[in-house]
Amino acid sequence: VAKQLRETEIRQLKKRFPKDQLIVQERSDGKVTYYRVTVEATDPDWPFDLKEIDVMVSFPDNYPLEIFTLDIPLDQDLPPSMAKHVQQASIEWLQAKHATNQLLGKLELLFRPFLRWLDRSLERLFTEGARQLKKDIDLEKAGLQFIPYQELKVTASENSDDAVGDVDACNKNETMEGVWSDREETSGQEECPDGDEGQQEEEASHLVENIKISDPRRGTEVKLLGLRLGEYTATVVAQQITVCLQCHRCKVTADLTLSGRTTCAAQCEKCNASISAAFRPCMLHHYSDVLGYLDLHNATAADLILQDCDLIVGCLSCSQDVPVQRVFYGQTKEFNCEQCHSKLSILVESTRFQFIPPRPSNKSGSSSVNYKTFRDPAVQKGKPLPEKGTCKHYKQSHRWLRFPCCGRAYPCDGCHDENQDHPMELATRMICGFCAKEQPYNNGKPCVSCGSMMTRGTRTSHWEGGLGCRNKAKMSRNDRQKYSNSNKTVSRKAAGDKK
Repeated sequence: VAKQLRETEIRQLKKRFPKDQLIVQERSDGKVTYYRVTVEATDPDWPFDLKEIDVMVSFPDNYPLEIFTLDIPLDQDLPPSMAKHVQQASIEWLQAKHATNQLLGKLELLFRPFLRWLDRSLERLFTEGARQLKKDIDLEKAGLQFIPYQELKVTASENSDDAVGDVDACNKNETMEGVWSDREETSGQEECPDGDEGQQEEEASHLVENIKISDPRRGTEVKLLGLRLGEYTATVVAQQITVCLQCHRCKVTADLTLSGRTTCAAQCEKCNASISAAFRPCMLHHYSDVLGYLDLHNATAADLILQDCDLIVGCLSCSQDVPVQRVFYGQTKEFNCEQCHSKLSILVESTRFQFIPPRPSNKSGSSSVNYKTFRDPAVQKGKPLPEKGTCKHYKQSHRWLRFPCCGRAYPCDGCHDENQDHPMELATRMICGFCAKEQPYNNGKPCVSCGSMMTRGTRTSHWEGGLGCRNKAKMSRNDRQKYSNSNKTVSRKAAGDKK
């Protein structure tokens, strides 16, 4: 029965594809026949220039009791990484379909269902493969090499087998030479390449080192919370950032602009302490929200002025870099690629600074005690703001307001006017003084994270210029409006109307 079904599948395959889309090849021994077919997308709204893909299949003798072998040839217009992705996804679908049929006790010819699945999923597979291709190109530009675990395992095992073979050959030579004379045995041991095994281990360890990140995690990590990149937004790299730093000694804040890995030195305006900072950028993508790392001296990071940062966005469609500025917290920045005009977007909710303590180094072997203390960033999510967000102007307001005019956060408008020389615009976002959660501005409502009230409630027992309590029965007796007009002369007519 299996043989008849196999012949039926091959006959239907030859009828389905014309001669210009079908190539039949046989192996040199004549036992295996390969069928190379050209599958074309039937979607009328196909978004890619490449509309067809070549697929090579071969049917084993016990088909359909066993799935057919599938391969995506590399000698076509499809990039190799995308071809591997399509091949892996197709094999996984075939294995899952065959396992389901085995559980149901059903025997099914899988080639035509596979073609229908491939036609429906080809756009998704091309998109995922293009994203993977973009990541590989970016890694290659950054000087990194990605080696799959399977290839690394095979290479390491081959190297270990070669090393074992060399050691066995060396031991065999030593044994044969030991039969003839002790002197020759000694010389044979000296001629044994003991360094080969160490060399193979170094090569295997070099392969493993290629996977590690070249720049270790150290300093203060700058992480963008709530990062959302558009569909065609591949990567984001910060070319220049503006950071608000707080002096260790006098707690005065100042803005510093950092670019690249160049160390920027400054002096505190109040205590004249020397402050230095350097920024090591990282690559943002859909699976990483780390903007970079800060190396600070005598200062801690308080805030990131996002709208003053210069970003470089990589387009997924054409691999073109697009410069972007004026990105605001909580607002989606939409723009078009300058090369292919694809729609790109980026959204950032807030920023978190996380200090990474240095790893203890015991190179001398002795356990030396390090008494140096490291300060955490001034603003940390889950911990209260300095003085719980209050200021000298408003002691009952436990929050910081982020003003869109400059992108900086201040406790109130008065603090903004004291530190800035431009007109103030109404704040659109605020930071809770109890948990440092940044959120959209709202008045009289609790924090969305900790539930604390950041301002005094609207219930009051005072007149407050007519905006507070207007009921004299509930008004405070210390308010002069409570007894106003109480001794006023009332006409008899008005008194009669009240009765």
